[in-house]
Amino acid sequence: MFLLRKISIRLSVLLLSAIATGLFTACGNSGNGNNFSMPANDTTKVSPTPTPTNTATATPAPTSVPTSSPKPAITPSNLPELEIKELEPYKHRSGIVEMDVPKGWKLIDKSQTGELLVTWNEQAGRATISTNIFVPPSEIPENRLSDVFAVMIKGMYGNQTDFEMRSPVVESTGNIVIEWTSTLTMGNQKIKFLANSKLQRRNNKLVILTFGAIEPKFAQLKDYFFKISNNQVINAELAIP
Repeated sequence: MFLLRKISIRLSVLLLSAIATGLFTACGNSGNGNNFSMPANDTTKVSPTPTPTNTATATPAPTSVPTSSPKPAITPSNLPELEIKELEPYKHRSGIVEMDVPKGWKLIDKSQTGELLVTWNEQAGRATISTNIFVPPSEIPENRLSDVFAVMIKGMYGNQTDFEMRSPVVESTGNIVIEWTSTLTMGNQKIKFLANSKLQRRNNKLVILTFGAIEPKFAQLKDYFFKISNNQVINAELAIP
């Protein structure tokens, strides 16, 4: 089974890294910890063969012991087609975020005190959607927000194999988007993974929405991803529990 690796970081560490590079001056308490989930390498486990126990009556040992056939390697060719057939509504228990998500994807809720973090992973780990909402430990000047976001994305996903990211792009809405890529391993195959991370400021909160998928499925799923992004509702006046 294509498993997931949980990437654990601390928001305060990333923001302090930005401070160290002179991006902005901090003045406040440190932030809460973040946990991000992304597809990772296959770590399929093989159960050990049970050892037969002795019996009271001796019996001749068989000349050969049948063994089970090895499981086939997991590759994109023997997995179901990666597609989004239907979206379903989701509302976090805090009421802070409402959005449509792919039906049947696995939900991982790593929210904690002062931070909301929910991720949906395609069952085989070939695609992901994640939203993270938190209050930064200090005010970030608007003209430095892009640079701070770049530091954060590198800290969040920079340990992925062959990680590369493009320069931040500021949209007409004021949102900031960073495109990045990495490499996933499925069986003995290397597959390129494409992703977009978008940052928006809502009241005193920062909202990061990330979505990605293996190549070439990203291009086929991007209309769904953009629909999810455009229809996401953030109730920023609510406090993060």
